[in-house]
Amino acid sequence: MPDETEVPADSGNERARNIVQGMGSLTIQNLGTSVLGFLFLVGVIRLIPQVEYGIYTAIVVTVTIASAFAGFGLNLAATRYVAFLRREDEKTSWVAARKIVLLSVVLTVVVTSFYLALSPLLSIYFTKSTSWTWSFLLGGIWLFSNSISGTLQGIILGLKKYAQLAKILFVSRLSMVVLAIGVLFFDHSVGIAIFAWVIFNIVILLWILAMIGKNLLSAPGTFGYANILRYVLPLGVAGVIAAFAGSSDTVIVGGYLNTSFLGVYGAATQISGVLGIVVLGPLTSALLPEVSSSKGVRDASYGLRLAFKFATLAILPASLLVAGVSTQLLTLLNTSGGVYLAGKLTLELIALFYVFLAIQNILLVLLQAVGKTMMVIVVGIVTAVTDIGLAVLLVPHFGLGGAVASRVAVYLGGAFVSIYLARSYMKNLDKSSFYLKGALAAGLPFVVILVLTSLVSSRVITLIPYAIVYAILFLACVKWFRLLSEEDRSFLSQTLPGRFRKFVGYF
Repeated sequence: MPDETEVPADSGNERARNIVQGMGSLTIQNLGTSVLGFLFLVGVIRLIPQVEYGIYTAIVVTVTIASAFAGFGLNLAATRYVAFLRREDEKTSWVAARKIVLLSVVLTVVVTSFYLALSPLLSIYFTKSTSWTWSFLLGGIWLFSNSISGTLQGIILGLKKYAQLAKILFVSRLSMVVLAIGVLFFDHSVGIAIFAWVIFNIVILLWILAMIGKNLLSAPGTFGYANILRYVLPLGVAGVIAAFAGSSDTVIVGGYLNTSFLGVYGAATQISGVLGIVVLGPLTSALLPEVSSSKGVRDASYGLRLAFKFATLAILPASLLVAGVSTQLLTLLNTSGGVYLAGKLTLELIALFYVFLAIQNILLVLLQAVGKTMMVIVVGIVTAVTDIGLAVLLVPHFGLGGAVASRVAVYLGGAFVSIYLARSYMKNLDKSSFYLKGALAAGLPFVVILVLTSLVSSRVITLIPYAIVYAILFLACVKWFRLLSEEDRSFLSQTLPGRFRKFVGYF
């Protein structure tokens, strides 16, 4: 009987090709989405008072944690089951999708009700009064729309309609930014920023329902809730733990310090969050459905190898560029007094160590896709205990420095634990020399930009020329170190428009 982990080489090539094409579609359109997201961030920070931006940060972090309870891994289950079941029976995949959506609606209603009931207490914790309860109530509406739209996005990913999802996200973000910035010019209220997210999710929700609503309602067949719950329960627990691991430092900053400090910390962490939109999000979005439909360990390992290559050649240089121009990015946010520059060290350290978060997320997606959800829980527990423990110990004594130290520890600890747990899938990675050369290719331009920022100019106007300098130096290093193989160039050319494909040949 053949070993199920052995698959033909062309299967791995097809898997890699699908992931590359998916990442290409999502990354190219997500560049536009990230620009809009950054414009939204700049607009919100510059157009509402710093104290209210701190309240906005509090709502962001509480909605993020509550969304982990409301979603409870159902978006990931939608992606996995739709992708997995479509290999054998498309009708059954739609039955599973419908039941996952129903579970999502029920759970979201319950969690949102609790969030709304707790809104006065959240206002007291973060603002030391109940006067901002209304803003947390509006956050409850954001929570509801975010959870449902997330589940529907999971279905689209399971269908592997990457380009279509990227288009939906771009148009929805455009609607959100235009509405928010336009109204904020006249009404400088944190409520406008929150309501903009509600609009964003509603546009996504309605658009996806228009695409798949008929299939969801009419698909015949049976698929037990037990199958979904067996997969979702450990995954949901892992998601809740991960939400606490990624947000505890911000929650503790909000409790120990005032909303102004929370706003500064939130600005730095949200700028670094753009990296997730541009480079990490497309990768993990394409990786989950492809690995979910893999036929064995070796087949899945092709996707992992490509993901690590992408992290080396895209995520690492992007994060180091952000670290190098952190002063300019924070200066762009300031209206007066340079208050947000207090978050410079926070942004620099998060960006410098961001690649470890990328490694952790890549491996967690792999483990989720192959059903190793207990391992995901282990990683979540380690990172949550690390973040909460260090934040409680360090924030009262070191303020924002203690908070970012706990976050960096989470990145490092989560990455190392994930590598150990997923080691059986890491046998087909590139040679260690590739990763060393990749680190040098990204690190050398970073040193140049850091020197230019420190000794020449750190004005906002230098953002574009410094980014161009970094890109040129990085591409030169890629060519000098011969980081791209013939296979890499072939895959990469498939993500670019025809007129740019010849450019790949130079590397």
